[in-house]
Amino acid sequence: MKHLIRILLIIGLISCEESKPRLEAIENEDLTTEQIDSILAEFKFDYESPIIIDFSNQIMIPISTELLGRRTKYSKDGYYSDDYPRYWNIQFYNRKTGETRLLTEDKIRISRIHVNRDNEYEEGCKVMKEKILYEIGDIDFNNDGKLDGEDPEYLFISENNGTNLKRISPRDEELQYFEVVPKSNQILIRTLRDINQDSIFNQQDESIWYKAELTNQEWKLNEIIDSTGRKKIENLYFDQWLKKKLKNNEAEH
Repeated sequence: MKHLIRILLIIGLISCEESKPRLEAIENEDLTTEQIDSILAEFKFDYESPIIIDFSNQIMIPISTELLGRRTKYSKDGYYSDDYPRYWNIQFYNRKTGETRLLTEDKIRISRIHVNRDNEYEEGCKVMKEKILYEIGDIDFNNDGKLDGEDPEYLFISENNGTNLKRISPRDEELQYFEVVPKSNQILIRTLRDINQDSIFNQQDESIWYKAELTNQEWKLNEIIDSTGRKKIENLYFDQWLKKKLKNNEAEH
């Protein structure tokens, strides 16, 4: 009798698991409203501390999500996220009019938000006067079916009310660093270019510097050192530091 009860319990548990769609298969399933609500109940939706944008009526509320009871990996942006982003959207709120809007309805990962507050940018920095910068991943670069920390991040910008979200740094290159140029409409950007095309960004890839400039509401991107310039620099290094060493080695042999 005990064995029969045990078998029935196991069958019941298996049936429950089968009736509940696996998280990994969610995007490939046609789910009922009840199933969607059941899945969402496993997540904690956090509306983070508001960011008040100086000299405006706008307030930003970043939205994060945590899968309850599952913190297994510490991501590169310092957040326990597994395959889920630190922030996946932002709610904008106008405290004067009461108007609300999301930053985007596209699927994105937001790791950092840069707002001109608390003198983060030097006074007179034109490009950041009424703008917000973001570090965002939005492309499954390695084609593994996931948008996660293994995919590159890009520099994006929007108006301070969240409208007109645009990518500034080039597609398919990992954002490494950027610097807003004071008293200008320019941003200096450093990226990694996947030169060996292995879909991984590391020290084997090439570091590229760009100047991004806002002209007539459009961002123009130019390499500071193009491929011809980089080749000239590399050859100069060869002549100054390697040629003599190679000659000495050949003479020893």
